[in-house]
Amino acid sequence: MDASVENGAAGLLVVEMEGGESVLAASGALVDYVGELRVKQAREGVLRSVANARHRERTPVRVTADAATTVRFGPGHRGSVVAADLGENSVAATRESFVAATDDVRVGADRVGDAPARGSGLFLTTVAGDGTVYLAGRGRVERVTVPEGDERVVAAANVVAFDADADVSVERVGATEDAAPACRIRGPARVWTATRPAPAAGN
Repeated sequence: MDASVENGAAGLLVVEMEGGESVLAASGALVDYVGELRVKQAREGVLRSVANARHRERTPVRVTADAATTVRFGPGHRGSVVAADLGENSVAATRESFVAATDDVRVGADRVGDAPARGSGLFLTTVAGDGTVYLAGRGRVERVTVPEGDERVVAAANVVAFDADADVSVERVGATEDAAPACRIRGPARVWTATRPAPAAGN
């Protein structure tokens, strides 16, 4: 299997698959393909245990090629797609940031913050295993390393993903109840941020 990310803000992931190979993808991320393909609900359907009913479209599907096939995936918004190698570090991605992952990973769900459905936190897609996850964000996506002992505060609407074992909390920036939420990320950690905010980070 060979995967490549198109440059720029096109937000497309192109995967060349041989017969029998498969990837996990967010439902609705499949753009088009040339070849023979099967799409089935993945066993990794635990996203439903965290996200409420109106978010089930993000539950992953397993996309399997029956013959040599070229598949294109894209996020549900305009922006760039980046690859994140996992290895020993699992990644927690905001719900709409997860696009796809290689077949040798496990996909689950989590949340950070007190009330993600009311904008006081984030629903997360967790990805672990010896593989690669493809993430999307609005605008340009950047990876930042937070050294041990340091902190980085990122507007929740601009968070794409972070190391799943990172110490992360969600707080309001400002004294008013409608102040925008932000994530405080304590190192050591990697965090991926987008230069453009998502319109509703907590939902």
